[in-house]
Amino acid sequence: MPRTLFSFRGLILVFGLVAVGLPLALVWQLGVVRTLNILNNDIALTRQGELAAAAVLQLQLDEETGLRGYAATHRRTFLGPYERAQTLFPERLAELQQVVDEMGTPADRKAVGDMRRMNAEWQRTVAEPELTGAPGQAARLLRGKMLIDRFRRDVGPVDAHFAARYGEALAQRERTIRTTSFVSFAAIALIMLEVLVFALVVARMRRELDRERGFVETLQSAASVRLVTPPYLAVGTAYRSATRGTRIGGDVYDVYTIDSDRTLLVVGDVSGKGLAAAVDTTFVRYGLRALAGEGLAPEEIVRRFDALYHAANPSPESFVSLVAAIYDRRDGSLAYTNAGHEGAWVRRGIDVEQLPPSGPIVGLGSVPFAAARTALGPGEFLILATDGLTEARDPRGALVPADRVRAWLAAADARSPQSLVDDLAAFATRYTRGRVNDDLAILAVQPLP
Repeated sequence: MPRTLFSFRGLILVFGLVAVGLPLALVWQLGVVRTLNILNNDIALTRQGELAAAAVLQLQLDEETGLRGYAATHRRTFLGPYERAQTLFPERLAELQQVVDEMGTPADRKAVGDMRRMNAEWQRTVAEPELTGAPGQAARLLRGKMLIDRFRRDVGPVDAHFAARYGEALAQRERTIRTTSFVSFAAIALIMLEVLVFALVVARMRRELDRERGFVETLQSAASVRLVTPPYLAVGTAYRSATRGTRIGGDVYDVYTIDSDRTLLVVGDVSGKGLAAAVDTTFVRYGLRALAGEGLAPEEIVRRFDALYHAANPSPESFVSLVAAIYDRRDGSLAYTNAGHEGAWVRRGIDVEQLPPSGPIVGLGSVPFAAARTALGPGEFLILATDGLTEARDPRGALVPADRVRAWLAAADARSPQSLVDDLAAFATRYTRGRVNDDLAILAVQPLP
């Protein structure tokens, strides 16, 4: 008698198991659906809290940036971001308060209350006196920076709590889905199908991994453009990515020869991290190069790039702080526009002069940018850096003081731009104890005799 693949008794056993197992699996699946619904609601609310916290911080920074621009120039056009942020701030803070009341900790609720008081104090002691022209501007702006730093420290733990809860909810949802798949496959006893599906998934994952690896390598090659420096400039650079396993991130620097006498110098910091931010850095580099090639002044380059970037990234969470400078060797002048970027200095001997912002961050759209000018002679250094230097944090989370950064700039080895950059990167690494929490880019330029 020939052997058959399945015996009659075996088929009866299989059908019996299916008849018993399917109702049990259905009941279990209904419970899983309810669990997933709860998890999805938690994920959505947590994400809303993260976005609200980011928006509150950005609006406070917009108020500060707009006010600083007005304080420096007394032009009311700089008050556009300030007035917009002042209008939107209560609504987004109320949204954050609602999420914190529903799912936050007592520390989160205290932090939100501190944010509200900090903003009110900033308005009362900094913004209102500045707008009325009261004396004591320097002390007032210094106090404003202190309040903004305290505001950031209050936002940080709230955002960290939301991020941790968001990650936990995602992990729990993933575990639930995996368990559901396993039980479903076991209930219908399709082991061979499961093996086949697993093999197909592995093959697909390998193809996707190969494709993603190729994409990362291509992107790293595009983002890591070799600089071709003009013969009249010495250049030093440093770059450190916060994204593990890659050499790219959200910071960008560039040295681009416009013609035989003029060179474009750029350092920028794109919002976000990782591959998504790296794509934007490529856009920043080549967009500014294209505009500089048209012979435009720095303020016009940044103004037109702001319109391009805003059109390509209309989300309010997408922005760039940058410095775009043009060095002219004929008269040793440096014309620049500082779009909300803190890390810009000129070092002459051991004297360090900071180049203050002359406009808001890029990405707001239809915002004017002012030009500024300084001299850069042989032996002097232009130093541009991102917040991986100016906002380095020690292991306890404390920001590096501004006076310490200035001391680093004055003490760095001035034998060449590269030795100066290497010293600055080493100072930041020692301060953070080697922890990489943010991308870091440093560009130092020195005219040659």
